[in-house]
Amino acid sequence: MYNHLLTVLLLLLSIMFESVFVSPLMAEIQAPQFLLIRPEGLVQYSRDGQKWSAVMRNKFLYADDQIQTGKNSTCRLLNQQNSTIQFLAENSQILINKNGIVKKYGLLTSKGSVTHLLGDMHKKYFKALRSAVIRRSVTKSPTFELKTAKSITISSVYPDLVWQHLGAEYSYRLSIDSHQFNISADTDSSTVRYTVPTLNSGQHDYFVTVLKDGIPLFEPSKKLKLYVMSDQEQTELLTQKKAIEDIDPENGFLMGNFLEEKGLIVAAMDYYRQFFEKNPDENQMRPFLIKIYSDLQLSHLKSVEINKYNTIQ
Repeated sequence: MYNHLLTVLLLLLSIMFESVFVSPLMAEIQAPQFLLIRPEGLVQYSRDGQKWSAVMRNKFLYADDQIQTGKNSTCRLLNQQNSTIQFLAENSQILINKNGIVKKYGLLTSKGSVTHLLGDMHKKYFKALRSAVIRRSVTKSPTFELKTAKSITISSVYPDLVWQHLGAEYSYRLSIDSHQFNISADTDSSTVRYTVPTLNSGQHDYFVTVLKDGIPLFEPSKKLKLYVMSDQEQTELLTQKKAIEDIDPENGFLMGNFLEEKGLIVAAMDYYRQFFEKNPDENQMRPFLIKIYSDLQLSHLKSVEINKYNTIQ
C-alpha cells in the first residue's frame, strides 16, 4: 500500500514539474498542415468562414482554416507532410481539414513536389516547436565552458561559423584538424562570427578554445564535426537554391528551411533573421529560428526569441 501511494505521489510530482516547464501550447498542439506561399492580389483567410482578413505573406494553415482568392489573385499551398505544392487560381475557395484540402469552388491544381529540397517540414515543425515551448530548469556548470554546434556544414559560398561571445576580456582559438586560427571578437557583439579559410572538402574535426590574455581557460573534451562541401556539392546546392527562389522569391523563410536541411545552419540563421526583420509579427514561424539558435548553441539569442514567442499573440 505504501509503495503504491509513493508511486502515485511521484507521478503527480512529475506532472506538476512538466506543467511548470511546458508551455500551455503543448497541451492541445496541432501541426500546421499547409504553408501558404506567394499570395498575389486579394488572398483572404478565415477561421470560421464569416470574418475574412487579407493574407500578405507566408502563412501556416491548420485544420478548419479557409482561403479564398479574388479576381486576378492566386497563391500556392505547400503540403507540410510531403512537400508537394498546389496552385490556387483566382476566384477560388478552399477549406483545410484533417485529410487535406476540400475545394469549395474554383480551381486547384498540382504544381509538383519539392520533397528533395525541403525535407520533412512537418516533422521539423514539431522539433522547432519543442525548442520554443519547453522550458527546463537550468543548472549552471561548475566550470567555465563554451558550447558550439555539434555538427555543422560550410561551403565556399557559406563559410562562416558562429558561437556565443563570453565577454570582452576573452579571445578564441579555432582548431580544425591540425589547423589553428586565433580570433579576437568584436567587444560590442554578443556573438562571434568567423569566416573559415579554404579547407579540403569532406569531414573535419573542430573545437573552440577560450583564452584570456593568451592563456587557455577552456577547451572542450570532445571534438565536434565540421563538413566542407565539395565544388560539385556546392554547384548542386546553388541549382537547388535557384529552384527555391523560383518557388518563393524574396520571402526568405523557405530558403532558411532549405539551407537548414543541407546543414548550413549559419546561413539558415541569416535567412530566418531577415524574414523576421521584415515580418516581426509572424510569430507562428518563430520556432524555426529558435531551433537554429539551439543547434548553434546560441542560448542567449534563443532565450530572447522564446520570450517573444511566448508573449506575442
